[in-house]
Amino acid sequence: MFNCQVCDAKYVSVSGLNKHLRTKHKDTPKGHKCTKSGGSVKTGHVCPSNMKVHIDNNQINVQYYSTHLWHTKDIGKLRLFNEDRSKIAGKLSLGVPVNRILQDVRSSNVEMDSIKRIHLLEKKNIYNIKGDFNISYSTKNYQNDAISVDLWVKEMMKKGDESPILYYKQQGVNDNCVPCFTMNDFCLVIMTQFQSELLLKFGKDKVCLDGTHGLNGYNFQLYTVVVVDEYGNGYPVAFCFSNRSDTNVYSHFFQCIKNITGNINANIFMSDDEPAFYNALNAVMGPAGKQLLCTWHVLRNWAKNLRKIHSNEKQNIVFKTLKALLYETDENNFVIELQKVLDDLLNDEDTADFGKYFKTTYSQRAEKRQKLQTFRFIDQCPNVIGEGQKF
Repeated sequence: MFNCQVCDAKYVSVSGLNKHLRTKHKDTPKGHKCTKSGGSVKTGHVCPSNMKVHIDNNQINVQYYSTHLWHTKDIGKLRLFNEDRSKIAGKLSLGVPVNRILQDVRSSNVEMDSIKRIHLLEKKNIYNIKGDFNISYSTKNYQNDAISVDLWVKEMMKKGDESPILYYKQQGVNDNCVPCFTMNDFCLVIMTQFQSELLLKFGKDKVCLDGTHGLNGYNFQLYTVVVVDEYGNGYPVAFCFSNRSDTNVYSHFFQCIKNITGNINANIFMSDDEPAFYNALNAVMGPAGKQLLCTWHVLRNWAKNLRKIHSNEKQNIVFKTLKALLYETDENNFVIELQKVLDDLLNDEDTADFGKYFKTTYSQRAEKRQKLQTFRFIDQCPNVIGEGQKF
């Protein structure tokens, strides 16, 4: 936003302000400059603080004048340090999205007295760094993302049997072989030969499916199949990009994998709290020996639904109680405590709505787990698989 210094009119562009100055203020001196709504770094004065460095052979002399005048220390007006710029440039060169870099910086825990310039990072700063370091993605063949992806896929398909593309449907094209997709749907399934070998080797034990949202401005989702080796390390073995989030897409994803590796009967299947994931696996690969749900996703769902409780104090108590119940390892104590928690929730007016949600969504799963020993929770998302927690 740019302000006119004569009448304080506001304009979103310099050209708009210049036109305003020419038409409304003809007597305005030539060369009149606009100021941004956030303020200018210029003060109209010269600060005496400076540093002079003299290098004479092997000797370095520094003269430092520490007195500052005519300005205050506004962190937002400072330039990013070269070290921070280099780190951001390194992430950009590795293909880390701009939004992810911004999110990582803003989600870092910072005390008010330790805020630095990097913590006030904005998108325009990242784009400036990208331009200054001349960073471009080697896989981006065209400025338009849709055309760039299409060119990359066609290039990969030329590799024949070594192509990692299992399925590709671009928007605006019908695929009569997969009737669940409409003309506006997008789907790209990727799995390399090495990834298929990993799935065959470790897929009999644990298979995980995780969805990642918000990676781009097109509302496309990334679904990743992960296996776990004998040391507990997770490896992604297949990817699916799509604008759809339903059982049909997940089933098609698993079918593409099955066409390459054959049927994978996993002992353990883990996903978030989305039943469509397991339904798709069950329909294509057959039922897994056990189903595990990610504790992080379950706790997040509980936290979102705490608003059903009409008391802030009781919200904290209920969440802590459920979290303690989640990690109860004794079978008998678990059953007793679960029933007690349900009774307490349903018999309290403030927590009755949450109690109904909890009973419908989770307590029935606990009963099914108790009979079939199939429903358990674990402590980590697909990147790390640990010992299951009961619930």
